[in-house]
Amino acid sequence: MEYLDQAINTLRDGFGQVNHPQGLIIALIAALLMSAWRQLLPMALLATVVHLAVQDLPGILRGGGLPNFMVPEFWTTAGVYFLGYLIIIAVFFLLKSMVFRSSGGKAAKAH
Repeated sequence: MEYLDQAINTLRDGFGQVNHPQGLIIALIAALLMSAWRQLLPMALLATVVHLAVQDLPGILRGGGLPNFMVPEFWTTAGVYFLGYLIIIAVFFLLKSMVFRSSGGKAAKAH
């Protein structure tokens, strides 16, 4: 039961971290670019990379250097973002598919 609680907390943390305007915009663009459910994992991965790049870009441009990829905290944060993007992109894509399916179905029946 402890592992289930940890998994739920990790999903909740990921959703909370991505549920900001920057993350929502990235997730919305990813969902709009998706054409099938099989693209969910690659789009969530791409959204995570974009999020980390946008987050770290100001420090890199100021001469701060790249983030330390060798520390577990970086990968934990990236994993949490990935889980958050999985959830949000899936919800956005579900809404997108429902809207386009309902409008496409009405147009097909009208002919």
